[in-house]
Amino acid sequence: MPRQTFIQSIAGKIANEYPLWENLTVVFPNRRAALYFRRALTDQVTAPRWAPHIVSIEEFIGSFSDLQEADKLSLVVRLHEVYKKVTSSDENLDRFYFWGEMLLRDFEELDKYHVNAAGMFRDLSNQKELDQYFDYLTEEQKTFLMEFWQTLEFNTTDNKQRFLELWKSLSSVYDAFKKALRTEGIGYGGMIHRDVADHPELFSRSASSTQYVFAGFNALTVAEEKILSWFVEHRNARMFWDEDAYYVKVNYREAGSFLRQYRQHPVLGKTFPPEPESFLDQPRKITVLGVPQKAGQPKLLAEQLQEIVRDRPAVENTVIVLADESLLLPVMYALPKGVDVNVTMGYPLANTPYYSFIDFLFELHLHKRHDEFYHRYVLALLNHPYLKAKESDGVKHLREDILKRNQVYLSPAAFEGKGDILEVIFTLVPSDKFLPYIITIIEYMAVDGNDMMEKEFAFHFHRILSRIQEIASHIPMELRMQQRMFRQVVRSEKVPFSGEPLKGLQIMGVLETRNLDFDHVIILSLNEGLWPAAPKQGSYIPHNIRKAYGLPTSEHQDAMYAYLFYRLLQRAGEVDLYYNTEPDVLGMGEMSRYLYQVIYETKWPHERKILYNPVQVKKIDPIVIPKTASVLEKMEKFSGKPLFPSGLNMYLECRLKFYFRHVVEIKEPDEVEEEADARIFGNMVHKVMELFYQDIKPPAGPWEVRKEHFANKEVKLERLVERAFRLHFHFPETKKFVYEGGQLVVKEMVKLFVSQVLNQDEAYAPFTIELLEANNFNTSLTVQQKTNTVEISIGGKIDRVDRKGDVVRIMDYKTGKDDNAFDSVPGLFSRDLKRNKAAFQAMLYTWVYERLNASDTGSKLQPGLINRKESFREDFVYGLYMDKHRMDDARPYLSEFEGLLKALLSELYDPAQPFDQTPEEKNCMFCPYREICSR
Repeated sequence: MPRQTFIQSIAGKIANEYPLWENLTVVFPNRRAALYFRRALTDQVTAPRWAPHIVSIEEFIGSFSDLQEADKLSLVVRLHEVYKKVTSSDENLDRFYFWGEMLLRDFEELDKYHVNAAGMFRDLSNQKELDQYFDYLTEEQKTFLMEFWQTLEFNTTDNKQRFLELWKSLSSVYDAFKKALRTEGIGYGGMIHRDVADHPELFSRSASSTQYVFAGFNALTVAEEKILSWFVEHRNARMFWDEDAYYVKVNYREAGSFLRQYRQHPVLGKTFPPEPESFLDQPRKITVLGVPQKAGQPKLLAEQLQEIVRDRPAVENTVIVLADESLLLPVMYALPKGVDVNVTMGYPLANTPYYSFIDFLFELHLHKRHDEFYHRYVLALLNHPYLKAKESDGVKHLREDILKRNQVYLSPAAFEGKGDILEVIFTLVPSDKFLPYIITIIEYMAVDGNDMMEKEFAFHFHRILSRIQEIASHIPMELRMQQRMFRQVVRSEKVPFSGEPLKGLQIMGVLETRNLDFDHVIILSLNEGLWPAAPKQGSYIPHNIRKAYGLPTSEHQDAMYAYLFYRLLQRAGEVDLYYNTEPDVLGMGEMSRYLYQVIYETKWPHERKILYNPVQVKKIDPIVIPKTASVLEKMEKFSGKPLFPSGLNMYLECRLKFYFRHVVEIKEPDEVEEEADARIFGNMVHKVMELFYQDIKPPAGPWEVRKEHFANKEVKLERLVERAFRLHFHFPETKKFVYEGGQLVVKEMVKLFVSQVLNQDEAYAPFTIELLEANNFNTSLTVQQKTNTVEISIGGKIDRVDRKGDVVRIMDYKTGKDDNAFDSVPGLFSRDLKRNKAAFQAMLYTWVYERLNASDTGSKLQPGLINRKESFREDFVYGLYMDKHRMDDARPYLSEFEGLLKALLSELYDPAQPFDQTPEEKNCMFCPYREICSR
């Protein structure tokens, strides 16, 4: 049978001891406890009657003040205005926001804990103390301050002096800020609390006949302590404390720190019973579950919940507490279908898909060039799940077209007719209209969607952007400043999920569990740094100053989290405590200290389970693909689609790599190439050479190249290089082309290399071009298998064939480190690392040419490479060098080459020879399939 909860016990006492509820006010630390109390009180009612006034402590204190609490963004904006006026600073709002947000938190604490602000700031600005305690600032804060003051070094005497001057002005900023807020009738929470605590005459607004009950408080601020003490002393208010003898009566147990302190209080101490109750010594079922990686916890939880739902359909008395907020969505997706759920916690807005979507919109417009959108952010948006879901077909085709055509920049016209949302997104807008533009997109996305959670996200982003728009109407903001402002605000905001708190499975954050009890408690991520949470450096007041002035410290935070943990276990009958057994990159894999206490200190009976996968050293077996009938069927494609030299080179390098790339066609994903790397440099050289000779090709007759064709070649090159860039990047002729970044370097490299080749061609002229960048330069070869013959197409795209007299040159442009020299024809077919792949390609094309021109037996065939490595040498002579001798004519070697090629193809189609891995592991260093092979 479930134990009576703390809320139920209070409801019972109030039902029995307070006959006139209309004159009763019950105050809880938060609204959630008030809602549960209202239900518990309803269960005590047998006839209609007036309900008591049930409020949270924030509402209670605020009811005595004429000031309205303003939202954080408004407060930071006003603090920025005051700061600039007091210090004569011209700091931008977005750069001030980080600094101002922390100042606001410090001001909140100064007031809630009734600190003498002037004295504290005076002590803090003391040069000796500053020198001694300067290291308390985090690296992030130091970095920000460097930017804030626009300095290069932080530890100089001059900068320390500036820091001192800044702190000396903070007392004035604090006073002026509060004065400015009062004139507007607004304030921040701490300011309102301090005003009410310092002016007890405000309490006379409440009727003297009103009775007060304060329930479930633990860590009180000084302002709360003063207020509650006044009502206890002057209005005979009652206090119901939620405590347990286990941690209250043992001084070293931090969970009872505050309660032991209040038991000694001259006023509040009288409200405690003589002895605390003992719940934690009662039997309960405790299970400690270690799970590797935090992603494994929701999966194991899902299995557990299946059993819970099957055995206990009513799950209102079960709570899942998430110490790690990022687990909310994984847990939601892991829940069994049909289970009612109530989420009572905040989810960081920065973790939602809307955040990345809006940030991409900022980046899209920040990186425009000449009214065109940069492909990187276009593709980021097109790959975003929101657009994929809404315009799936149009987005897919558009994305494929951008990659296929290598479009670096895209005009808005490219998105016309591609879908309404795409036309709205990819529209040019001025900076002052940008925020309304994003708000319009959010409205479109939210109205068109059905997911309630996404609508909740959209609502909060709409609200934040509307507030920033309102501020931007008074404070000029450039687009980058708007983005920084957006990022700063969102990173500190959470989505406060709200639902029906009295129904279904409860999912809560740690702080939301205050005052609530459940029969079955499940806590996830019970790891050090998560619960208790790691101390946060969200203040510029160092630890020793905080301690001296009674401000909260890390010890205060630890005591509060310890209380929340043990209080949650007090009345539970069944407890499951999950933790991550493996440390992450931040080292957060250690069990929480509370788990250690449960296991080793409390002596409570518990069961401990560790979920693990047995560690086995797996032998990496070689991958061997046998040539089955289905594999041989796939290879029939080479009867029509030619095998290129690059494919044959790949087969010689690694049979398995050939299988992946050419048989089953596992390809690397396409990417837009904006930077001119080595491959693009080679493509540009080929294209410029092609354009140069295409320009002098006659309409009919021989394609003769004479020396006069090279006149003004440098002027021609400038034009041809630009044409090549336009073609590669699909840049329209109607727009001016501007070289940017690495393109400038590649442009000059292409001009230099092509100019050198043309100088050599000019010296060689006159000659006649037979083929230039010719596709379908193919022939076929028949290979005998055991039962049939296979005809294989071999060839590719030849760079150039020219003729002068009886000499035919089969030429290949190489912009890498390829070499003209090789040892022997058999060496071209070897599988060692010394094989010359470029020479193999040149010889293969020479063999193809000889087969295609079988009737021409009187000419000399000269294969060769025009390569970057040797073309700039003064003694450069065109041609291949075999065994250190220039190959004047390749014909005598082609018969041997064909025999070896035929043997290679026979092996390729031999069913007995599988596709296996190369023994030369150096070949694997840059292989795209190395992860598959585990090499």
